[in-house]
Amino acid sequence: MSLIRFLNDHISSDNTVDEIIDIFEEMCKTPMEEDLLLLEYGVYNFTGEELFYFDLVRQYPDGDGEYYQLRVSLAFAPDNENANLNGTFWSDDTEENFFDSIRRTAGYEYTKINQIESIDIRMDQT
Repeated sequence: MSLIRFLNDHISSDNTVDEIIDIFEEMCKTPMEEDLLLLEYGVYNFTGEELFYFDLVRQYPDGDGEYYQLRVSLAFAPDNENANLNGTFWSDDTEENFFDSIRRTAGYEYTKINQIESIDIRMDQT
């Protein structure tokens, strides 16, 4: 089963943020020769509308000097609480479990108690 299909088959709007992180972590157990994990969060205007994004990314080489980025992007309505929340955290920034580190970020704390507006699962290429 492809990685993106695994995510699409297991993640839905019924999932909590914790469940989505657990599913992403399970997907990351599929071995790859070389990959990095990334958490990005903040308010961005990717779609013509400002939203707070909480993105889980698995990045790996495409074989041509660039990278694939398998992304689970959770969007939340912007508000005063998330207006100044932003962060970028790579898996090679820590020696501990990456997903434990995610759960200690301010972005994660915000997502736990707020309503997910939308979920986008996609593959990008750098």
